[in-house]
Amino acid sequence: MGYLMDQKEQQNLFCFRKETSRLLLLCNTQLTLSVSEGDDNILSLSSVFQELAEICSQLENEKSNSPKLDDLHQKIQQSIKNGVMAFQFYDRLTQQISHIQKTMDQLSHLIKESENLVDESEWLSLRTHLKNSYSMESEHQIFDAIMEGKSKQQALEVYHKLKQFDDDIELF
Repeated sequence: MGYLMDQKEQQNLFCFRKETSRLLLLCNTQLTLSVSEGDDNILSLSSVFQELAEICSQLENEKSNSPKLDDLHQKIQQSIKNGVMAFQFYDRLTQQISHIQKTMDQLSHLIKESENLVDESEWLSLRTHLKNSYSMESEHQIFDAIMEGKSKQQALEVYHKLKQFDDDIELF
């Protein structure tokens, strides 16, 4: 025979669904942002290395002690610096994906045990642990937006608005 849930059990199940949805949405939003930023940096990196290839070609065609040699050398050095900066996104992307994976693992563990589904302290503990694990401001911004009930698109808009004022490399 089927098991009929009472009203309290249905409310608790609703809470579980709401919390699961928010946390999964958080992961999805962070992954979307990470991939998007990765695409931008890959294009930048490709451009840098194309420029380096052109400069190397030019250097091969120059005679020794050419007055252009120093200028080309400076261009190569600057391009290399730009390339190194573009590669830094890998560290950031790896860290973000790692946080997403940990969140999903913790969420999976939490919902595995029936008694955890209705234990508000377990959900709050997961949120607190998750937020405390973040080392980048962008992760905190997205977390706060999603936990406030914003959609994925709204959370990304919040992030991009705040990023307009701070285009420096984010240290973590």
